[in-house]
Amino acid sequence: MSKTTETLELISYRGNCHCGAFKFIFKAPELKEAESCNCSICSKKGCLWVFPSSSGLVSVVQGNEDTTLKNYEFGLKTHKFCPTCGTPVMARVHDAAEGKAIAINIRALADVDFDSLKMLTNDGAALEPLYQAPEALDVGPVPAGSVLYNSNCHCGAITYALLNPEKISRIVECNCSICWRDAALWIHPAKTAVTFKGLESMAEYTFGRKTTYHGFCKICGVAIRERFTAPNREHGTALNVRAMNGIDLAAMAVKKNNGKAGLPYQV
Repeated sequence: MSKTTETLELISYRGNCHCGAFKFIFKAPELKEAESCNCSICSKKGCLWVFPSSSGLVSVVQGNEDTTLKNYEFGLKTHKFCPTCGTPVMARVHDAAEGKAIAINIRALADVDFDSLKMLTNDGAALEPLYQAPEALDVGPVPAGSVLYNSNCHCGAITYALLNPEKISRIVECNCSICWRDAALWIHPAKTAVTFKGLESMAEYTFGRKTTYHGFCKICGVAIRERFTAPNREHGTALNVRAMNGIDLAAMAVKKNNGKAGLPYQV
């Protein structure tokens, strides 16, 4: 533990995956900043990291880090996510600098004022090994006026191609408890516009009214889509734009959806 941490009052922050299989308490000085990494896995999951200076500051309340959470290895981190609900919870950092051996995704924390935090950036995309996206699906000729988008989870077990009638310029950010944890950014194309490969590697999770099924990769945990079953919505889908290749999120117009007001918050 650093001298700085020793002299500051530690605050207990509660955290959990969405389904509640894994719960923990994270102790730290008042959170004033978090780190956003642009590496391929962190950007697909939208993780916002803080680094306890000691693993002893993280106490597991329910579940077990080694058996409840699933590991996915890439680069310098072992990324850990819940295999039931898909929540990215934490990461163990290999050969870490002092105080950075464990990373907590603060999207899994309760009662954090995210708007007040200073966001730092880390250029993880420049580190070896450089990410190689899997081969794009061959969907044949692109119809005139349409735009082809290729997408995949990080490990490449799930890929899809979207033939969109126009260039994507708007996305939806929902603040409900599951979308916020997944950092999902949605578009809502017709199902017929999407060609999937590898759906056997997709897990689905639902809660609340149980009319929306959140799909994520069983292997790497990246959120891919939402499948709707409510009357008049069963022919629609939502795709997480974070999983798409070559998308400039900064250029997108963002519509804020207050899903938190309509669904129960999971703690």
